[in-house]
Amino acid sequence: MTSKRSTSIAIAEWLAGLRPDEIPDHALQSAKLRVLDIVGAMLGGRGTLLVNQVLGSVTDSGGAVPVVGFDKRVELSRAALLQGTMACVLEYDDTHVASGIHSSSAVIAAALGVGRQFHISGSRLLEAVLIGNELAARLALVAPGMMHRVGIHPTAIFATFGSGYAIAKILGFDARQIINTAGICGSFASGIMASWEDGTAAKSLHTGWAASSAVQAANLARQGVTGPSNVFEGRFGLFRSHVQVPEYEFDLGAARDKLGQRWEALNIAPRAYPCGHYIQPFIEAVLGIVQSNSIEIDQIERIDCAVAEYMVPLICEPAKEKLNPATSWHARYSLPFCIAACLQNGTFNKYSLSDADLADDSHRKLAAKVTYQVDRQAVDRTKWGGGVTIVYRSGERFGRVVEHLRGTPQNPMQECELVAKFMHNAEGVLNRGDSERAVNAIMQLERVEDIDPVFDLLSVPIVK
Repeated sequence: MTSKRSTSIAIAEWLAGLRPDEIPDHALQSAKLRVLDIVGAMLGGRGTLLVNQVLGSVTDSGGAVPVVGFDKRVELSRAALLQGTMACVLEYDDTHVASGIHSSSAVIAAALGVGRQFHISGSRLLEAVLIGNELAARLALVAPGMMHRVGIHPTAIFATFGSGYAIAKILGFDARQIINTAGICGSFASGIMASWEDGTAAKSLHTGWAASSAVQAANLARQGVTGPSNVFEGRFGLFRSHVQVPEYEFDLGAARDKLGQRWEALNIAPRAYPCGHYIQPFIEAVLGIVQSNSIEIDQIERIDCAVAEYMVPLICEPAKEKLNPATSWHARYSLPFCIAACLQNGTFNKYSLSDADLADDSHRKLAAKVTYQVDRQAVDRTKWGGGVTIVYRSGERFGRVVEHLRGTPQNPMQECELVAKFMHNAEGVLNRGDSERAVNAIMQLERVEDIDPVFDLLSVPIVK
């Protein structure tokens, strides 16, 4: 720790005193692109089975808020659950590079719901999104990788806090209310990684649940309900209870040092492809090989991948699970299945990894040809890369290495690429003209006094 004050108090005092003129324009512009990307991902997930199941679990009620993608009003905490689930169900949202969490889905789901309830301005929405992502990412850097190793999903944990801080910013909470919100979030934040084993849908609820939990935590804090100020470093606090490695040295300075001076939210990378972020560089490499060569699938003997060791448990092992994904979501975390999809179709988008792909024996056989070796040099978690070599039975080889994944700070996606991604995700939900109008409105968010008309452009009746 860098002072005697708890981390929660340090964050709350900074946030309560933060003035709009202290937030740099380039950080707000980055937040605007996060909003464009995530509401696009919500539209992309609109037609999935899980989203329709979640929709069926929520009901209209008085005082409710609109939901992206639907001409429907839903009670605020349930709207947050639905929008957060929509944003991540296709694994097409974004990720903070160093920690691997993807908080934007939850933060934007929560901030959008609360913001529309109170008809806030576009600039206030962008400030809240930036703050929520910033604090979620910083908290995740206190013990990076340590929750994954015991089966706790860090996105589910830290996105709850990030969403709570975003709501606190919108509602203008004082320091005590912010401390209470974070303290209550500590009891609400949850999510285990059991779905990685069988492909069940529970994992895709995690960002929605984080957003919903934060809405409820903030509402309770607003009424004066208290939460522990030592929620992070206390002997029964978040990190000690979830990591449980006595000798581990938590980097609490990562959460609280240079707040407002160093913006960790700028290190959030959008996904170019709808699958686990660790798989993205390998897809980039395979598609590069396919685009540069006439690959004959029936001549392939094997496909070798050089994989960072910390990625292996999530995308390569257990091998039996990865070669036999139970669901489309399960396949999105299977390196072999994703590579097979790229080779079979020459592309990888929201239509990839359908039920037909999972049942296709030729797809499965091609996936079985994917092998991996641990790349001992790939130890820097802020540098996402990967190498792929396709080997023919004749011995001919086609290789490509991606040093910096597209979307990362070293190789950022341009605004035009994010617009193209939005338009792709909106296919089948909005017509092209409405999609273009929505993009133009979102890209001028900082100028609007009420965000409602902007996001009303994304409301679409349910067709029965």
